[in-house]
Amino acid sequence: MKSNTALILLCMISFTMVSSLLVRSSCRTVPSVTRRYMMTRIQTSLYSSSSLKYAKSYKLEGTGEGTKVEITTNTGHSLATDIPKPMGGKDTAPQPVETLLASWMGCTQATALFVGRHLPGRLSIGRMQFDNIEGFRDERGALQLPIDETPEIPSRLQRITGTIRVYERKGNPISAEQMELLKEQTEIRCPVANMMIASGCAIDVEWVDGSAEE
Repeated sequence: MKSNTALILLCMISFTMVSSLLVRSSCRTVPSVTRRYMMTRIQTSLYSSSSLKYAKSYKLEGTGEGTKVEITTNTGHSLATDIPKPMGGKDTAPQPVETLLASWMGCTQATALFVGRHLPGRLSIGRMQFDNIEGFRDERGALQLPIDETPEIPSRLQRITGTIRVYERKGNPISAEQMELLKEQTEIRCPVANMMIASGCAIDVEWVDGSAEE
């Protein structure tokens, strides 16, 4: 009996150690700013009883014809996506990945305004300029054949680069500490950025004080 108990305890300890190593390994590709957040939230579930009352949903309807999809939201808006002609589309609307990047920009803007209002000393943002935003992915993740085999390379976006210029409403300077905290908390709290980072996408975007350049 004692030997069985010891064996069970040894197995449990080994499982815990391996699980910890796997979690830490999976987080190495995630920026350090967000890594701590992910580790502390690893056991959190949206569907736990304590979280259901905070759940926010988004409802859309879409109709696809050829490569184009026309979409409507339950908030009364519409949008469309298509792909370029060289890819077999008609180029009548932005590409799906372009709309993803646009969603990240919009979510970043809205979240940054919220974060700024609650920063120590309060940062009142007048506007934000997104310059040279570019997303990168490896096409082999989507196009690799044969189709019944999973590609070794992920199809997701792997990196986003560019610059975000933040302008204080009255032209006041933004301290380095405020800018760093603004960037950190915006990336953590923006649902789109948070999802991208969790997928392994690196957001290598520089945040600068736009007012200081004027």
